Amino acid sequence: MNSKNNTKFHMTMSLNVLNHLGMNLYSNVPSVLSEAIANSYDSDATEVDITITNDKVIIKDNGCGMTDKEINSKYLHVGYQRRKMGEAVTPIHNRLVMGRKGIGKLSLFSIANTIELHSFKEGKINSLKMTKDEIKRQITSNHGTYYPEEIESLSIKKGTTIIIYEFKKNINGTNSFLKRRLARRFSVIGKKYNFIV
Repeated sequence: MNSKNNTKFHMTMSLNVLNHLGMNLYSNVPSVLSEAIANSYDSDATEVDITITNDKVIIKDNGCGMTDKEINSKYLHVGYQRRKMGEAVTPIHNRLVMGRKGIGKLSLFSIANTIELHSFKEGKINSLKMTKDEIKRQITSNHGTYYPEEIESLSIKKGTTIIIYEFKKNINGTNSFLKRRLARRFSVIGKKYNFIV
């Protein structure tokens, strides 16, 4: 069991928030992946690469990445609202941010049990793993606090990579469906907007 003494990452929320705003937020893979891509856009990424295999999805961007402090204060802060924190426009490309409610990252658990996050910033890679079952267990036993597991980092030199696996259902056939859904959801994809997926 992770504890406050041996991990640098933490997330606080109620089980009710996790169940209603995370686990049950979406029912299909394209909608969930759209949330992750929106996070890449908001991080000033110009390229997002999505790899889908039978057992995992890898979303890799070349955005600004996050320090361990930013992972805790922003990514793991459920309900973090960038607009209210004076971050309605991105610092590099002056994009209006897409994220609104700060709960999109929880939507990943509506399709899978395990999420890895690897993020590079200021010369350092920060990596963690979150599992749905462990989140539920720790939130119940730790008075609403979850301590993600710090893991060995991928060798990345820019941006953030998210690996999603242990899916609830088969994701075969997602590729073509995802392309259509993304084209409809993101009118900002293309060279004109300096954002390629």
